[in-house]
Amino acid sequence: MFAFTLIFGLLQFGNQPKAEAAAIGASDFLKTSGTLVKNNYGNGSVVSLHGTNLGGWLLGENWMSPLGGTDEWTVRSTLINRFGEAATDSIITSYQDTWIQAGDLDNIKNLGLNLVRVPIYWENLMNRDGSMKSDSVSFRKLDWLVSEAGARGIYVMLDLHGVPGNMNGWQSGGRDGANELWSNPTYQDWTVKIWQRLANHYKGNPVIAGYDLLNEPVSNNSSLSISQMYDRLYKAVRAIDPDHIIVVEAFGYWNNIVAPSTYGWTNTVYELHNYDWNDKDYNSQNNSINQWFADIASHQQSWNVPVFAGEFTLFEFNDLWEKYLSGLDALNVSWTNWTYKITGGGNWGLYNNNSNPFPNINSDSVDTIKSKYAKFATSFHQKNTALQNIVKAYAQLNTPSSIKAVANGKYVTAENSGNEPLVANRDSVDAWEKFIMIANADGTVSFLSMANNKYVTADLNQGGRLIARAQGIAAWEKFRKTTNADGTVSFQAVANNKYVTCDLNAATPVLVASRDSVGGAWEAFTVTTAP
Repeated sequence: MFAFTLIFGLLQFGNQPKAEAAAIGASDFLKTSGTLVKNNYGNGSVVSLHGTNLGGWLLGENWMSPLGGTDEWTVRSTLINRFGEAATDSIITSYQDTWIQAGDLDNIKNLGLNLVRVPIYWENLMNRDGSMKSDSVSFRKLDWLVSEAGARGIYVMLDLHGVPGNMNGWQSGGRDGANELWSNPTYQDWTVKIWQRLANHYKGNPVIAGYDLLNEPVSNNSSLSISQMYDRLYKAVRAIDPDHIIVVEAFGYWNNIVAPSTYGWTNTVYELHNYDWNDKDYNSQNNSINQWFADIASHQQSWNVPVFAGEFTLFEFNDLWEKYLSGLDALNVSWTNWTYKITGGGNWGLYNNNSNPFPNINSDSVDTIKSKYAKFATSFHQKNTALQNIVKAYAQLNTPSSIKAVANGKYVTAENSGNEPLVANRDSVDAWEKFIMIANADGTVSFLSMANNKYVTADLNQGGRLIARAQGIAAWEKFRKTTNADGTVSFQAVANNKYVTCDLNAATPVLVASRDSVGGAWEAFTVTTAP
């Protein structure tokens, strides 16, 4: 059994509280470096981006936000026809001012998150005739977000979620049933102009994590592939902004997009939206996670790019949320769940269950519509505590620690780069002897080996031996912590309810979850911050 001596000032059990997040400054500018994202223009420290989507804010979706209509296009059209453009702008402004406020960014920061992905509808920046709206209109909320988020140490990813004519045919793109981008050169030109404007406005701004060029693109034109459209947008942005990360989506599957070397793309991140729509099938969800992890690891290395899980849900399977998020962390994959808040229930939102009535955009007055929208501030939603606790658990990782067995005074190692069971036989600490301890949402802890970026599991197929081989955290990777009278801390494997011991009777001092109780030195370990 694991038992650890607490060393005040060197280790706290659970994920260590993050120091007060400093405002993002010039040295925090992000660029890619191989499969990683680093600050200081790619020359500094590795930055793991963990956050949430601000869905339903600058592009409403009828299933999760109180639009009152089929999609953003329909709502705007109906309001313009009834009240005119000025009144419509006033209504939309009141809604946007309500849905996301400064307190929401405080909530996000308090969860330990450092990224928001903001879905943007094109009509926030451009009129329907293709002329640009004024800066005071176009950037009113975006500039507010960039300023407020940056002050809290939160990066912002700009996501063009809905383009002129739509790019996938779904209401999530702003106009249900339309997919006209691919066959309409005018809409293609307008989309380029929108990105040129965004790039010109935000070039050099370190708060911007990257430009997510197209959300969930689905080409219906054999003469214009998704990759070709991405390349046009990439070149348009790079001509203005050579520094910011550009995000391209491998939507659906990796073979829907080309490798960066095909067009010479650099400083790019590849984004995934991991959804398995068999939402009631646990085994299907679990198998999908395993496949996603394998595909990510393969493409990270073969394409030498960072990967970003920009949208996902594991529905109501909270243990699979743990496995998925912990696995992404082990793979150095950044992530943002979909989404921050929804009107309905379930794990689509960190805040949910707001039953206030939606406006009737066909009959309500301007003032009535505004008053109904006002009831959709986050204070009217319920906190999804269970999901928030899971997200918070994997948003921050501790500093690596070393573990020394009291039984023989040796450090614990993930032998042979983690390919063999854990043993206590080292006199000093190197990569194989470093572990990150993670506090799970249910009060258990897990250990991520720095030898191979795999989680330590109590393998019941090997008599409970500990080995670093799990991609994500499930029951076999969890340990219950108890504090002993002498100040040591013991760990009981959830896999079999046995305590982990350093077995000196074995040929090598292996760590095995095999004891019914804490017996003494063999179950005692000291833990310090690794050098």
